[in-house]
Amino acid sequence: MAMGQQCPHCGGYTFHDRGSYRQCSACRYVGWPWAQPIKGLGPGPGATCPWCKQMTLHDVLTLPHGYVVRRCSTCNYTAVEPPPPEPGDPAMNVD
Repeated sequence: MAMGQQCPHCGGYTFHDRGSYRQCSACRYVGWPWAQPIKGLGPGPGATCPWCKQMTLHDVLTLPHGYVVRRCSTCNYTAVEPPPPEPGDPAMNVD
């Protein structure tokens, strides 16, 4: 594999571009430049962005344990959303 950029987590030159994010092939750290526009999003409208109110919020990456990174292709708003709670989860019992 070609030499990548320096990973901010492990320091190795193994930080490779994966389209709309970058991932370290050594430690699996995931990151992205904050102001860089995203590329490679799916066709059609996305969800409504809570910041700019456009339907351009798309899933970019699914992390372990079901967390989803979503990013707006209009304003670059970025969110990491937790997975939905499991049925019977005590967090769902809100009185």
